[in-house]
Amino acid sequence: MPELPHDAIAFEFGSFDDVEHDHALFGSIEYNDRTYIAYGTINRLYNPSRVDSCVGFIIQDEHSSSVVDLDSTDRRVYSIVGDPEHNFLMEYDDTIKLMNQPTFLRATDTNGKDIDIPDYIDTLGYAFWGE
Repeated sequence: MPELPHDAIAFEFGSFDDVEHDHALFGSIEYNDRTYIAYGTINRLYNPSRVDSCVGFIIQDEHSSSVVDLDSTDRRVYSIVGDPEHNFLMEYDDTIKLMNQPTFLRATDTNGKDIDIPDYIDTLGYAFWGE
């Protein structure tokens, strides 16, 4: 996995309210003036060659039930190969060894648009994405 760069972005985990679908609430991050929420997970064995670069980490806060170290930078955000528009980002914590899978975040402004979805991403089936 690419290392955390010295100029890594510290993403604050926000929320996104899907008002069109029963007010489903998603965790979100902002990157390059775009909002990203969960879209899917990997459908095959993880392959590091699909990762382009590490762009930052998600700031843990005191309200997270899984946080031990509030200063942790282990919940990383990566760009992926073959996605120059950054329609997707990958979230991954490589300190978790058991049953760990990346989560793919998708830019909300791609909703309803015909974009290339990498064949290794399985959708989680959220109504926001029309699934």
